[in-house]
Amino acid sequence: MAARIGIDTGGTFTDIVRWSARGLQVHKLPSTPADPSQAVLAGLQAVRRTPDEPVDVVHGTTVGLNAVLTGNLARTVFVTNRGCEDLIEIGRQERSDLYALAPSRPVPPVPRKLRVGVDCRRGPGGSIDRPLTARSVAQVVEAVRRLRPRAIAIGLLHSPSDPTDEHRLAAALRRALPTVPVTASADLLPALGEYERFTAAILNAAIGPVVGSYTERLVQHLGPGRLRLLRSSLGILPPAEAAAFPARAMFSGPAGGVLATSQVAKALGMRRVAAFDMGGTSADVCLVEGNATVHDQGTIGGLPLPLPTVPVHTVGCGGGSIAFVDGGGALRVGPRSAGAVPGPACYGQGDEPTVTDAHVALGHLGAETLLAGAFPIDVDAAVRAIERLGRRLGLGAAAAARGILTIADATMARAILVITAERAIDPAEVPLVAYGGAGGLHAAGLMLQLGLPSAVMPPLPGAFSALGLALAGESTECSEAVRLGLDANGWRTLQAARQRLLERTRSTGATGRLRIEGLVRYRGQGAALRLPLSKGLAAQFQREHQRRYGFTTSAPLEVVLLTARAETPPRRLPPQPLPTARQPVPSWRRSPLDNTRHRVYARADLNRRVLGPAIVEEPTATTLVPAGCAVTPTPWGLLLQRTTDGSRRPGRPS
Repeated sequence: MAARIGIDTGGTFTDIVRWSARGLQVHKLPSTPADPSQAVLAGLQAVRRTPDEPVDVVHGTTVGLNAVLTGNLARTVFVTNRGCEDLIEIGRQERSDLYALAPSRPVPPVPRKLRVGVDCRRGPGGSIDRPLTARSVAQVVEAVRRLRPRAIAIGLLHSPSDPTDEHRLAAALRRALPTVPVTASADLLPALGEYERFTAAILNAAIGPVVGSYTERLVQHLGPGRLRLLRSSLGILPPAEAAAFPARAMFSGPAGGVLATSQVAKALGMRRVAAFDMGGTSADVCLVEGNATVHDQGTIGGLPLPLPTVPVHTVGCGGGSIAFVDGGGALRVGPRSAGAVPGPACYGQGDEPTVTDAHVALGHLGAETLLAGAFPIDVDAAVRAIERLGRRLGLGAAAAARGILTIADATMARAILVITAERAIDPAEVPLVAYGGAGGLHAAGLMLQLGLPSAVMPPLPGAFSALGLALAGESTECSEAVRLGLDANGWRTLQAARQRLLERTRSTGATGRLRIEGLVRYRGQGAALRLPLSKGLAAQFQREHQRRYGFTTSAPLEVVLLTARAETPPRRLPPQPLPTARQPVPSWRRSPLDNTRHRVYARADLNRRVLGPAIVEEPTATTLVPAGCAVTPTPWGLLLQRTTDGSRRPGRPS
């Protein structure tokens, strides 16, 4: 049986987790931004038993995501109805910032010169208003050929009701340009809303060559075994689906961490938690309630991407985020990051101060903290970088370092409020599950600032997303556009559509538990809620709408999309045994800036509650335990809580 290996590529580090009956093996190494496959292959070689051992690799990659954010997209031609070429530029009349006097709009992913109109039209129900003729097809093929595309997207009005015209155009273009990938919008996203559907199809087409060439390089050097991607809505994508629809794995890395978070929350009996992943470049937060929830209102770079995905909110604040003085003389942190190259000043290649350098200068990280000393830290370089920043601010170095961490905490606290307080959820009822290389360094600060009840540093926190990838189960999804009310007639038609979709899903060879969900909304409403299809659907929608938005109405309801999903359960996260030593013995570390002495515990030695101030270290991450807090080891992670225990002097293990 091939060994399951989860690989998560981030902006600073690439994480590898090998899962087997023998246990978990972790390897972490710097990412290679110029070609991420180099780090992936090097990490894979490090965890393989033999060079020709068969492996089952589940990969979470940001290659497609980064291509969109940086504009490094393949040259894509967009084919749509004549007269609708500018629809993707007009977009929606929405303003993310109501008070911006000069609001900016996202740049369309395809410029006007690469949009081709076709003379055909269907009505809302799929009826033909103007037929697609052979001559029109030939004209489109010739126009597209002249534009020399590397990818093609097709989006026609009302194609979810009848995709025949999109399929005819796609077949003709594939015959004429056999090496160019073609995305038909109704195949990727058979949903209402032309702007969203068209944009999703274009983004899928535009990242196809980028993601395809990346995965091809990996497969060429993989050796025995297979490579697969995790879909953004959890579950492993079948290879054929991943090749045709790479946008469905756009957020595969964060999804791995959310999957593993749901298992930790269940094991600890926590009904609702906030997943908090702080890596080297950014911080991702996601509300996890029972099984990880999925939504269809995703965006990327200001553009809609309404594919099923875990609702991750990202801010540009990570360990590599650069601290600087802005034009007004104020201290700012991020979103620009030092990344893997040159990295923070303490990595020995750069000289700009970062969040990681602030931790090093304050003694939270030592020269041999990262990867148990395998990744050495240049403490003096970090101190010099912080001192230079302090002089520009007119502050001492220690004050500048603490200021960096305060600003970073404030940025991430706002992100957590987006997924809690802004949804009418009291943060005091939401524990934090903190992971990523820097998550444990900021978990206590966020817990205290927001009044969270507790924070958990799970097993293998610095490679937790890769662990989720290694645990993932198989999944297959099929969708069908509908527009049906929930009256008696609509429900009968809905049941027929449900049965048809289930049979279509089974015909793909999908295995595992089958379930079906519907996108439900008030008739005419823009947004919809994804809910399980059941007889109590109307009442369930009203309850969820009240919880999510704070109101309900008597307007009639309608279902606008059905999605069937077949999935096998993920592997279970194994509990981590606690050491049996009688009492952990700390080492001591001095802060380079103010000579403060820090007690440092090895997580592997921790078997009982420890009161802060203290630091808990492990190869992939570090946990900061300030005064007034205590940390308790459990088989599912370190539990960090506030304490008013005065029976023992703070700073001593209990």
